Amino acid sequence: MQLVDVLNLYGFSNKKLKVIRHTTNRKEIKAIVDAGAFELYQSFQKTDVFNGADYILTFRAAEGRNAILQGLYKVNQVHMTTDFPDILQPISKLENWRDGPYYQYELIRDNSLADLEERLVIDWGGSTVTWCQKRLDKDIIEILPKGFAKTFLGYEHVLLDFDELEKIVAHPDVNKQWKMMLQNVYGVYLILDTTTGQQYIGSASGKDGLWGRWRNYVQTKHGGNKVLIELLENDPLRYKKFRFSILNVVPISSLREQVLQIEQVTKEKLGTKVFGLNSN
Repeated sequence: MQLVDVLNLYGFSNKKLKVIRHTTNRKEIKAIVDAGAFELYQSFQKTDVFNGADYILTFRAAEGRNAILQGLYKVNQVHMTTDFPDILQPISKLENWRDGPYYQYELIRDNSLADLEERLVIDWGGSTVTWCQKRLDKDIIEILPKGFAKTFLGYEHVLLDFDELEKIVAHPDVNKQWKMMLQNVYGVYLILDTTTGQQYIGSASGKDGLWGRWRNYVQTKHGGNKVLIELLENDPLRYKKFRFSILNVVPISSLREQVLQIEQVTKEKLGTKVFGLNSN
């Protein structure tokens, strides 16, 4: 099955569509997405790229040539402007847009494909550099189950934003590989506050290993850590900026003292008691 077949099933056979593939893992764009300004970012363009389209179908770049559906937008109108939002200035430099005027589109979100958002995965094809296309004959790789977060690629590749961890914990059956792999090891982990770049080093050596410890963060937002509690008292939504990774894993048969020793050495190596978020 191809993307065009799905669009026909949803009643878009007579509409003019363009498909968009955003590489949102680039730090400049990710900062805009994290600030909740993705749709604003998408609405500004240097050239009239959405010309002739009734709708744009937005995807997020994934592994390899894959792309995951983010949303459907009706192209309502467009006008020229020199008023460029401050939050988008890094993009102007990144994409070498120079001075305006710019095209600003009024994009109205359409929920017709809402049940497929974050689930429909397509093969974008060989020309991944061409981020805006008319071609709809793109193969569908899979439709992910509801609640799926991301593929587990190994402990050394774990990098989870808080919302991804929250989704994994909320849907353990769908993300069962994550639960199994985290539940069966102890380890030392790192929490990065992406707002400041400060780091917190912690360890998991209790029931359900890393899974049990990280599940507690989802439940409490701070995991009982003194400095993180203070941070959230001043900024209650700061946890949304936390990013989780794994530094070391050890067998679940290991002694708790062994895990704590690795944790302390790691704190010393990274200086998180002096410059980071560790208080001891």
